[in-house]
Amino acid sequence: MKPDYKIEITPARQQQLLDVLYIIKECSQQLGEKGIKYWNNSLIDFHEIDNDTDNGYVCLLKVNYISVGTITIKPDNQSDKTLLIGRLAIHPAYQKKGFAQKLISWSIDKGKEANYKILKGYSPTDDTALLKLLEQNNFINEGEVPPPKKEYVRLVFEKTL
Repeated sequence: MKPDYKIEITPARQQQLLDVLYIIKECSQQLGEKGIKYWNNSLIDFHEIDNDTDNGYVCLLKVNYISVGTITIKPDNQSDKTLLIGRLAIHPAYQKKGFAQKLISWSIDKGKEANYKILKGYSPTDDTALLKLLEQNNFINEGEVPPPKKEYVRLVFEKTL
């Protein structure tokens, strides 16, 4: 029997920035233990997440009022028809329960509601769970993009809305 969860996805408020950073830190550590290099948790990342939170782009997924997941969803500076998703993270204790799927579905719905035509995201090439999730949601693997750092090889995924 599936447990009853009260699930809520809302923009993160500035007071919830530590929740967002904690979830990302835990997932970053978990990925690192698997040999996946993607988030480096630098001061630059903190400032970007802080700024994205101020702009209402960072969202929290709460389960029974506890912050367990986060995603960033924001307009692409390159195209007014494209919405970018990033920093999809579910706290390790809450993974494998369908919460990442809920964030992806929610992002797709938000993009459609706001009349975006494309939803785009990036994934490290070796994060097979994320690659599988994106492909299950009909994102097309557009191939590698130049990484910001040599050790971070990324794939770009797009979905037409």
